[in-house]
Amino acid sequence: MLIDNFLITLEIEKGYSPKTIREYSYDLQMFERFNDSKPFEATTTTDLRRFLLHLKREKNYSARSLHRKICSLKSFFKFLRKEGIISTNPTENIESPKIPKSLPKTITVEEALKLLSTPENPRDKVILYLLYGTGMRVSELSNLNKDHINLENRIIHVVSGKGGKDRIIPMPKGIVEILIDYLRDYRGDGEDPALILNRSGHRLTPRSIQRIVKKYKEATNLLDKKITPHTLRHAFATHLLSNAVDIRVIQELLGHASLSTTQLYTHVSLEHLRKSYDSGHPLSNQEVFDG
Repeated sequence: MLIDNFLITLEIEKGYSPKTIREYSYDLQMFERFNDSKPFEATTTTDLRRFLLHLKREKNYSARSLHRKICSLKSFFKFLRKEGIISTNPTENIESPKIPKSLPKTITVEEALKLLSTPENPRDKVILYLLYGTGMRVSELSNLNKDHINLENRIIHVVSGKGGKDRIIPMPKGIVEILIDYLRDYRGDGEDPALILNRSGHRLTPRSIQRIVKKYKEATNLLDKKITPHTLRHAFATHLLSNAVDIRVIQELLGHASLSTTQLYTHVSLEHLRKSYDSGHPLSNQEVFDG
């Protein structure tokens, strides 16, 4: 019952995605089984350490997997403390293992523009342009309604993004023109408030949007690239940073709660600069020294 109440809070108040909620549920039920269904109110720090040690030594869980389990447990017991169900939080002295932050996969500007030029279907064109042109998450695009878009002021109101935080994203003029054509000639005036509809006239799901992106990746013959809605979000951030847009502005546009998350893109941008330097500067040419 406590787990169910916690998961409802994540969905209703925090705006977590169904995938994240499933992961939290799995983690908490795993701990409950390991702890022989001992009441959560009686859980001790020792119980938690035994569980994590079990996962590490007997299940060979990676640092990344352990990190997620700890995040689930910390969030859950913080919820119990806030609700007054427990008086002390047993996770307070539990530290997460340090995991290396992996660099986000991205694509070049040329590859992004090639992808965007492929669709003839107005709806699919809007999907690709919004993902790359605004950096929205796929769930945010799925949840976007027609009245969240202000064409006159060129802004999109992203409602209840990750963590339940709303934000405003400006739109490039190119996207505005595409949206005007889409809304006038294709979207129609149906009762469903959603901006992006499927063939049945209902809101397009994140999974369907992922399939559409994959379809155009294959049509563009970028088969050696991993291109997903999240890849386009990464490309949005990386290409802005490469053009000297302030990282705090990018943080706001992406809806990142922590600047450290956004700072991952500085490494991607530096790698791009390094490759450009190596290919273009005379001192990077070994023949100069061999001459």
